[in-house]
Amino acid sequence: MFGKLKNTRFQFSLILCWVFAFFSFDSLSAQEQVIAEEQTKDSVYNEYIIDHKKRFNVKLEVSNDIATYDIVNDDLELALKPNLNLRYAVVFSYKFLSVRLGIRPKISDEQKEEKGGTDTFRLRFQLLFDNWNHVLQYSIDKGYYVSNTKDFIDIDTKIRLQFPEMSSNVFFGSSSYKFNKNYSMRAFQSQTEIQTKSAGSFMPGISYNFYSLTGTGVVKDLNGNRISRDVYSEYQGVNFALMAGYYYTFVLKKYWFINAYAVPMAGIDFYNANTYGPAGKTKRSFNDLFLALNYGFGGGYNGDKIFFGTEFKRRLTNEKFNSNKVRITPTQNEFSVYFGYRFKAPKTISKPVDMIEDKVPILKDETKGG
Repeated sequence: MFGKLKNTRFQFSLILCWVFAFFSFDSLSAQEQVIAEEQTKDSVYNEYIIDHKKRFNVKLEVSNDIATYDIVNDDLELALKPNLNLRYAVVFSYKFLSVRLGIRPKISDEQKEEKGGTDTFRLRFQLLFDNWNHVLQYSIDKGYYVSNTKDFIDIDTKIRLQFPEMSSNVFFGSSSYKFNKNYSMRAFQSQTEIQTKSAGSFMPGISYNFYSLTGTGVVKDLNGNRISRDVYSEYQGVNFALMAGYYYTFVLKKYWFINAYAVPMAGIDFYNANTYGPAGKTKRSFNDLFLALNYGFGGGYNGDKIFFGTEFKRRLTNEKFNSNKVRITPTQNEFSVYFGYRFKAPKTISKPVDMIEDKVPILKDETKGG
């Protein structure tokens, strides 16, 4: 355990050093002067928000945002998890664009033997404008293990049953609209602004998911043998939902803050359940109405140069995939911490983004100080 923690800290330190070395080479010497010049009345485009969109933000995130599934089959409940305890990510934000790239921590040989290997990838693009917030994210996790193996098999070993070929693929998108101009979604999402006075806003929107859950036909037993299942199911589908959220940020002492939000959702899920067995493939289509509530809260510090904080997210939902023998319910409960720094935007970043703004004028921020 201590070896794993030491290795994780070493990887995290290397990432931090690399980011700071790469982006601060041509900017640290003039950092204080540039920030002083930008902290003018023009950068405070109202008494509630300070603008930092022309700075280049680099943020490091650590979270337990892991895709897990509970499968019930003939009164037998399986808790499936990827061999992944924490996710690491680097987030780059400049003007209207924020890009989050996930980093895969290394799995030790001992962990791989006990819980199998997991391949994972996640990429998120976020477009943040004065009123609109758009998110696009793709994620894939391949390789799961049964975390509650001991509940139905009497074993004296740390090795778990595994689904080495099981893969979940999800493409997620959402768009929401902010009504209150005094509330900064950028301060909450990309930290390219600072909320200086408490404010909140109602934010309706839409969300959509394209997903698949495949590769459940192979099981790896406690002796390491790969067994092909006689009967198994795979799922593909899409769902759409309407959102009606409310977000609020409490500003404590200018830069210190606490934020909270609640987003009720109602939608419909269209999916196919493909069951494979000795008689061949059977395909069934379903559509389910579902309700969900996403909520969260957090707090931290959002200063002129440095920002950091923590956040808790929770999703309550009745959405599930149903077939005659299998019920799969996705679960999600996330806790994250982050640390970031604002730099003078390097030309390799500012030039292409400015060029995009020139080619697509609708992307240009007309707000004072933007």
